[in-house]
Amino acid sequence: MTLSMAVTKLSDFKIGFSDQFFFDTNVWLLLFGTVADYQQKDQLQYSKFLEQLLTQDKPLFLTSLVLSEFSNVLLRRDFNQWIDSNSHVGKNFKKDFVGTDVYQNSVASITVAINKILRLPIVTLVSDNFNAVNNTSILEDFKKIDYNDAYIAELSRLNNYKIVTNDGDFKLLEAKVEIITTQV
Repeated sequence: MTLSMAVTKLSDFKIGFSDQFFFDTNVWLLLFGTVADYQQKDQLQYSKFLEQLLTQDKPLFLTSLVLSEFSNVLLRRDFNQWIDSNSHVGKNFKKDFVGTDVYQNSVASITVAINKILRLPIVTLVSDNFNAVNNTSILEDFKKIDYNDAYIAELSRLNNYKIVTNDGDFKLLEAKVEIITTQV
């Protein structure tokens, strides 16, 4: 029998004594990404929630996968802007963009953001536990949502993390993990 979990609106969520949290990549992007004035209402709500977690010294778990997604999203965005602003249509990310001044500036900016995340006193780096997760469950969920999200859901289920996300796809897995979001 599957225990039914909940999707909770962030503004209604009350932090419990033993709660542990896992921020999805999109929340980190809203909080520390290099996109100004993007989804300001959501940014404000997640920022206030992070502030509450910091004040209450609640653990916030982070994997290398999330930082990889974070950096790749920002690099690809900067690559697409480079293509658009310089008429580089048809240019290749690795062959033509990596190593340019724009790429180096992007990496420097992303590095600053990653270091801010890593310096948060409540962030705990965790291994991916790939040897312990249920890969069958991940592949079943992969039929409904992307693989990285399916993996994060399984890791969160395994470790009893509450997923804080701005991604509506996680709602498809609400029976497996508790979801906290502004997207209710």
